[in-house]
Amino acid sequence: MSLFATPPDPRIARPTAPHRATLAQRLAGAITGPDRRVRDLLETWFARLPVPAQTDVRSRLWERDRRLALAAFWELYLHELLTRLGYQLVPHPTVPGAGARPDFLATRDQEAFYLEALIHGPSTEAWRAERRLYPILDVLHEVQREPFVVTLAQATCGHGTPPLRALRSELVRWLDSLSPATTDATLSWQRGSWSLQFRARRASSIRADEPTAPSSPSLSLRTLLSKVQAKARRYRVFDRPLLLALATSQAWPESTSRELAHRLVEQLPDPAAGILLAAGLDPWTIASTPLLLAWRADAVAPLRPFLAALEEAGARRLTANILQLDAPWRLFALWPTWPRDPRGGNE
Repeated sequence: MSLFATPPDPRIARPTAPHRATLAQRLAGAITGPDRRVRDLLETWFARLPVPAQTDVRSRLWERDRRLALAAFWELYLHELLTRLGYQLVPHPTVPGAGARPDFLATRDQEAFYLEALIHGPSTEAWRAERRLYPILDVLHEVQREPFVVTLAQATCGHGTPPLRALRSELVRWLDSLSPATTDATLSWQRGSWSLQFRARRASSIRADEPTAPSSPSLSLRTLLSKVQAKARRYRVFDRPLLLALATSQAWPESTSRELAHRLVEQLPDPAAGILLAAGLDPWTIASTPLLLAWRADAVAPLRPFLAALEEAGARRLTANILQLDAPWRLFALWPTWPRDPRGGNE
């Protein structure tokens, strides 16, 4: 079974504008060097995933909701991570005395623990707000012309939908007015309660992994704490310790991640022994997103071999109960700037 060769549902294969493409659609039709490297790596990881788990991961990775796709990618990432650290993994094991099944049972020598993956992305409200920009981005997709790439730099959404025909005409006039020598230009456009700013740049000056739409609103740490607590409470009766693995769509400074991990671990109920955190992880940041592991001091014994494995891979101690792997690219046999060309060429 291939991850990207064919979609689970043939209707998903229909051509779509880049901003409407799912994560899997973008990688299935990869045209840039970085996208092709990401696709090839995930295909290799997927081939090592146990067959019973492949169908579920593949189906969710093709989902239009990026939160579901990120959850599938995170499970694929964790399987590869633990495999490279020397663990044998059983997906969705049956747990004595518990109805819920964690994502993996990880065993190595005499050590065993359960691992449950969870993700934290933009809220449903933020997701809906982003989708309100799709008609604007559709217009941008229609008016693109060489040598410029036009992006939506800023947006204040108003009521209803702005007059798209007027917007299209204004963008065309603006692009026609640009000199061939122009390298960077902006256009502000307002109608009613809508306020938009567009930016035109030469395609050669834009990185392949650079976002083409305004970023999502920041995430609530209070909401994140509640989500982790709710997940931990689902697992009250276990014969092995539980490690929660959290990936977020937003990156934070090291100090914020450290403080967050400390606060989470302080409130973890039994049998949760610790939390593995990857802030800002997506398929394009595999090489660069640090992995942070925090654990309860009274529950460290079952996790000691896991801590030792991470330290062997280059993790450093931030505090007495927190480790951080700064260079995951080494563990995954990549390079620091992956997936960009290591030679620094244009792609």
